[in-house]
Amino acid sequence: MAGRPDLLNDNLWRIAMRLSPPGILGMLMISINSLIDSIYLGNLVGADAFAGVSLLFPLTLVISAATGLIAAGSGSVLSRAIGAGNVEVQRKVIPNLLALALIFSVVLMAAGLLFTDGLVALMGGQGEVLETGRTYFGAYVYSIFFSIYGLSANGLIRAEGKVKEAMNYTMISVVLNLLTTPLFITVFSMGVAGAAWSSVLSMGIYSLLTSWYFIGGRSSFNTGRFGIRIERAIIKDVISVGTSSLSMQLSNVVRQFFLFRLVAAYGTNHDIAFFGAAFRLFTFVSVPAMGLLQPLQPVIGINFGAGKWQRCGDTIKIFRLGAIGLTLLLLAPIIIFPEAVVSIMIPGEKLLEGELHNLRLIFLAMPWLPIASTGIIFFQATGKGWLAITMPVARQLILFVPLVLLLSLKAGIDGIYYALAIENMAYAIVVQLLLRKELKKLSPMTGLSAG
Repeated sequence: MAGRPDLLNDNLWRIAMRLSPPGILGMLMISINSLIDSIYLGNLVGADAFAGVSLLFPLTLVISAATGLIAAGSGSVLSRAIGAGNVEVQRKVIPNLLALALIFSVVLMAAGLLFTDGLVALMGGQGEVLETGRTYFGAYVYSIFFSIYGLSANGLIRAEGKVKEAMNYTMISVVLNLLTTPLFITVFSMGVAGAAWSSVLSMGIYSLLTSWYFIGGRSSFNTGRFGIRIERAIIKDVISVGTSSLSMQLSNVVRQFFLFRLVAAYGTNHDIAFFGAAFRLFTFVSVPAMGLLQPLQPVIGINFGAGKWQRCGDTIKIFRLGAIGLTLLLLAPIIIFPEAVVSIMIPGEKLLEGELHNLRLIFLAMPWLPIASTGIIFFQATGKGWLAITMPVARQLILFVPLVLLLSLKAGIDGIYYALAIENMAYAIVVQLLLRKELKKLSPMTGLSAG
């Protein structure tokens, strides 16, 4: 085990112990990056700036949705090709990834530049909150290509099982952003826009580093020529699987739109700032757990491509247990000291006991997230795009929207938090039932446990 783990043959616990820490650290750095940006805005600019940028969550999720489509689809195609030893497909992945990144970036940048004011106003921002949100988003759109291409290409490094290398590039970008954001905000007197321009710079460097990795021949698969190509068979496979991630992200856009609009309708600027802080804390806890699950996709994809279905089922159990344990560990300080944690982001804001209760409520539902996530990752990695597409959309339409509208109507702001807790648990149960059904289809041939 001195070198890179053998995903087809090595002990699964040893693979998890080798590959998960880099994934956790990489995603934790991203999570800390978002959290520190919030602290910078709340402390260096003010609570209204924090609220204004918080309102942009649904809009930035559209960019994440495009990234997720390309990254998840390309990663699944690549890992299955590696498992099957298909060099021809391996050589076509990067050129088609570049083409998709350019297409999505041009469309989203044009929309962002043309409709910035209307998009921010649509989210419910008014007065100073509206102005700060508009200022931030007007600069943030210039990072769109770097975000989509850089994160998607970095996903290929993870898809070949080299999670540590992927983490290293992520850490460089994050540290750069953490160092330059306060400089741009205060020293260069750029205010809220400084936080956005810092992201543009760091993501640009991130993209260059990832490109250098492939051009320099450091990857373990045959990358072919580093160019731009559109090939129907590859694009179709990427979109087939990647659409699941796209639907999941776009459904989250709808989700966040509803949430922030309802918070703005039932509450005050303080409520928006508090909900924004809760949302960022939720991300801070969930992202590292997702980092632990990063190796799950290539391990399942490569073993599925090689016909080792029993190993796929065993992998799910091992990584799921690890993710639940990590989530519980990160939850502890927030559950015990909620007021102290929130006050770091929005200092000087008086927090009510009911708000702290709501914060604890949604965080206690978080251990259910790895159950749902491992199921969706299995569907993506094995090419079952229709399941991975259907579940996130059905979640929002059947569970989330009815619950959040009904409970907010009955209980106002408090109802929003209750709806989130109930919906997270119900969704995990449904995904687990579908996962068991898919595993049972393989069990007659392999003796695979569906548990």
